[in-house]
Amino acid sequence: MSKRKSAFMPKENIPTSHQTHPLDLATIEALKLEGLQPADGQTVAALFKLRTGDREHLCGLYRPADVVPLQVKTHMSFVA
Repeated sequence: MSKRKSAFMPKENIPTSHQTHPLDLATIEALKLEGLQPADGQTVAALFKLRTGDREHLCGLYRPADVVPLQVKTHMSFVA
């Protein structure tokens, strides 16, 4: 039986920024505001951890140079 290599990096091996992040990286929310999205199979360049009060938010950071235009999914409705 052969071992399959995972395409994902363990979270502990991904660089993490706290409270601020490098300006050359963008959150998925920032990408969407610009009409962009991560490419299929694109992994995060780093993680961003933001603490506000008693809450903590963790999100991925992407390299804008590696993203693609946002693809809008359309829903088809069927008429009976």
